[in-house]
Amino acid sequence: MDNVVTVDEAARYLKVHPKTIQRWCREGRIPALRVGNRYRLRLGDLDHIDSGQVERRADTPERVAVADPPRARLAPSAVRLRNGPDQLARILAIANQKGGVGKTTTTQAVGAALADLGERVLLVDLDPQASLTSSLGFQPAELSETIYSVISEYLGSDEPVDPSRAIIAIDQWLHLLPSNINLSAAEVTLPNQVRREYVLGEILAPIRGAYDWILVDCPPSLSLLTINALTCADGCLVPVTPEPLVTIGVGLLFQTIARVRKTKLNPSLEVAGVILTKVDARPSLTRGIIDDLHKTLGERVPILGEIRASIRVQEASATGVPLTRYRGATDAVAAYRQIAEVLYAARRAT
Repeated sequence: MDNVVTVDEAARYLKVHPKTIQRWCREGRIPALRVGNRYRLRLGDLDHIDSGQVERRADTPERVAVADPPRARLAPSAVRLRNGPDQLARILAIANQKGGVGKTTTTQAVGAALADLGERVLLVDLDPQASLTSSLGFQPAELSETIYSVISEYLGSDEPVDPSRAIIAIDQWLHLLPSNINLSAAEVTLPNQVRREYVLGEILAPIRGAYDWILVDCPPSLSLLTINALTCADGCLVPVTPEPLVTIGVGLLFQTIARVRKTKLNPSLEVAGVILTKVDARPSLTRGIIDDLHKTLGERVPILGEIRASIRVQEASATGVPLTRYRGATDAVAAYRQIAEVLYAARRAT
């Protein structure tokens, strides 16, 4: 897959002003993708561009794709028939009640890395802040169909709901079920519902056979939305930033997971692993915290990898493309790809 670059990067590459690149994209003079309200260009296309010829060009090339990402129901051909529960999507909840630990980055990076392995992946934004939706280039406030609209239809009808009407295709293998601030209303309506912990699982059930993986980006709290994700998940990925007192926060999450199992909401829920994020290994304090985590977790919970702190990760979110397709974040991408390969191999081994 060609690397995708921003307008600013393309401008530096071609040695022109960024506004010139934007104008060429608007006028269809160079091949471009439009993600939300931003343009993205493939590095491979730039290699064949002569800026002088483009400036003089009056016609529009055939290779132009400036439409917004498609929003369509899943085609019947996209749903593969499964013969048993082992053929359904494996659902992973990416959870930690602490904010700013990299849940959203982990969700979209691991999901995109799995998609690059040829797996069908659905990303579910279950956070009212809609960071996952924004990081993929969409304006949450402009979306009329989201996870909340699906939840509302489910709660207001006795008929089965089709969540695929709200799903956005990022590409052939990677899809998004987006969110926006309206989801915060679910925290008010869900507590009054029968089987309130099972709502997300019942919504995803009709499309679970269409995917190999469903990754749920949870809100930074142990709220009913997070409980819904844990109730329907096969496993939980826990992003952790190595900071003082981190073991206390991780312990609270593990207690919640234990309660979900003990109360029979999801007896088979497991912790699939811990991912250390925003790691700066230079301070001795950081290394000491990581060593303490290894001792605390022992062999019970695997630490799947370490993601080094990098401004490139933040830049990728700002550009609106998955981290694995952002040219500058090579170290973080390599680490997330390795984590995805571990998850992929573990599933294939069962």
